[in-house]
Amino acid sequence: MLFIHETLLNLHVVLGALALVLFWVPILARKGGPTHVRYGKMYVWLMYIVAVSGIVMSVMVLVSPGYFKPNASLVVINQFYTLLLFLSALTFISVRHAMLVLKHKTDTSVFRRVGFLWMPAILVGGGTTLLVIAVNSSSTLILHYVFGGLGVFIGTSMGHFAFRKNPPRKIWLTEHIGAIIGSGIAAYTAFLAFGARHWLSFLGEWQLAAWILPSVIGTAGIAWASRRWGR
Repeated sequence: MLFIHETLLNLHVVLGALALVLFWVPILARKGGPTHVRYGKMYVWLMYIVAVSGIVMSVMVLVSPGYFKPNASLVVINQFYTLLLFLSALTFISVRHAMLVLKHKTDTSVFRRVGFLWMPAILVGGGTTLLVIAVNSSSTLILHYVFGGLGVFIGTSMGHFAFRKNPPRKIWLTEHIGAIIGSGIAAYTAFLAFGARHWLSFLGEWQLAAWILPSVIGTAGIAWASRRWGR
């Protein structure tokens, strides 16, 4: 089991680093052009693998913390890997939502099926769980508050989109862009908060600002893109 976990971790790190770089190619390329489409598909499949590997690793540790992390505090493990599990789920769901709206556009009947509705349900339930953990913790878990709130908001927004009647003609485009940027927010936050935590230790208390920065920039990017491409 340790070998499986280590293999998944190495795969997660390598492909995750590649996806972080590749994220900017379709973002900056001409929308709908061959570069956007080609590298966008590559990004999507990389993020699927990164997200699924993150989910599997998180579940493995949460199910058997004493086996995988024998010297770590059980409370810290639960807090750390619950957040990592949610970020991985948010990444997967964001990418999946982005591709579904690209395929079905304004045919929202597709999004009222169980095959879609489990995704906003996971985000709302997972976000609520993070908020409960943060409220009941003796320490200040800023990222749990941030992503708990984002999970509830994004999940609710996805559910609202699914049950809209006669949606605006271009709403699928803004949904697609917002979901892709949302996957980037989750990926960059996971990288800065976990992968690059030791590299950023020199920042001291300001390290928290680096963790929240992807959410701030990403949210502003979604707002700008919605105005730009929703016209």
